[in-house]
Amino acid sequence: MNDEDLSLDELAESQNGGTDGSDDGEHPEDPGPERPGQRGEPRRRRRGGFVRSILPVLLVLAVLAGLGVGGYQGYRWVTSNVSVAQEDPEFPGPGSGEALVEVAHGDTGTDIAGTLVEQGVIKTTSPFVTIFSSTPEASRIEPGVYRLKKEMKSSDALTMLLDPANLAGFRVIIPEGKRLTEIWAQLAEETDIPVEDFEAAAKDYTSYGIPENPAKSMEGYLWPGRYDILEDATAQDVIQMMWDRMEEQLTQRDIPQDQWHTTLTYASLAEMEVRNPEDYGKVVRTIHNRLEGVGEAKGTPMRLQFDSTVHYVTGKSASVGTTDAERATDSPYNTYLKDGLPPGPIAAPGAQALDAAANPPPGDWLYFVSVNTDTGETKFAATWAEHQENVKEWQAWANSRG
Repeated sequence: MNDEDLSLDELAESQNGGTDGSDDGEHPEDPGPERPGQRGEPRRRRRGGFVRSILPVLLVLAVLAGLGVGGYQGYRWVTSNVSVAQEDPEFPGPGSGEALVEVAHGDTGTDIAGTLVEQGVIKTTSPFVTIFSSTPEASRIEPGVYRLKKEMKSSDALTMLLDPANLAGFRVIIPEGKRLTEIWAQLAEETDIPVEDFEAAAKDYTSYGIPENPAKSMEGYLWPGRYDILEDATAQDVIQMMWDRMEEQLTQRDIPQDQWHTTLTYASLAEMEVRNPEDYGKVVRTIHNRLEGVGEAKGTPMRLQFDSTVHYVTGKSASVGTTDAERATDSPYNTYLKDGLPPGPIAAPGAQALDAAANPPPGDWLYFVSVNTDTGETKFAATWAEHQENVKEWQAWANSRG
């Protein structure tokens, strides 16, 4: 009989030492030689196999336990003996030295923070962005170049940006409708740059990237608006800044470069002929209509006969009228004497005039007149008869004012 021949009861007895699982102490003193097939040999084989089978598992558990205990003890030692400090995202302040920081139009708090980090004013962007977001007046920071310190706290840097007194250099605001002679005079008055420097720098106008044009001038090519000019800026620096701004405006409106000169000429005439921006487009359309001879002109081009072009020749303010003698002045800009457009712009047009020149409204107007110079009210007409009625209205208003 072999192991396979043992009954279940016999196998249980062999494992428990008896049929009832008890040990009464009555065992043969000499069991005698073991015979093949006795139950002792299989029992020894089974116990040895069980130990061998669980030994790898016990070893793995022991190793894991050792690693766990060792890792825990190592963690306790590191945390007890090593100080791991997070780097401070802020400079301690208050800062020193000087840093010039430019805030551009449309900059967000994140944009400004990035500029401040680049210039060494603050250490990281996060604290500044957080303070900026929680400070309502931060959105009113004016574009410009500010004089700050290096290695400042974010809160101190924001405080300095909110104070216009920290703007560096000179702040100059050039109004729309100014001609070059007026722009040079204003810049010289509000900066340390003489008029003569601007006049000399303007001669080689193409060196700034301005296309060569029939007027051979940068008249009308400098964008009006607000500029922050540093103390060490030259006339060339200022001119380049103003032309770059104008080029950006022309490009944003998708005006082809070969139409820049004509568009600026139309825009400058509209800027100087009427006061109210809602009339700019009508003036541009009137120019087109007169040059094309529409309506009662019956295909024959008409001279513009704009007082604004005579004012440009004589240097007078656009707020005054023109005399017969002035209208007789021989100049390519005198649209009373010369056909077509003047050689170029007569002043610096602004955004609304430029928009009107690029996209004028439809209409059949050939004439216009201001019927109230206090309000700037202007009336447009497609016929000479209608225009004469508008002129009478202006005369009546003028007579009422003496």
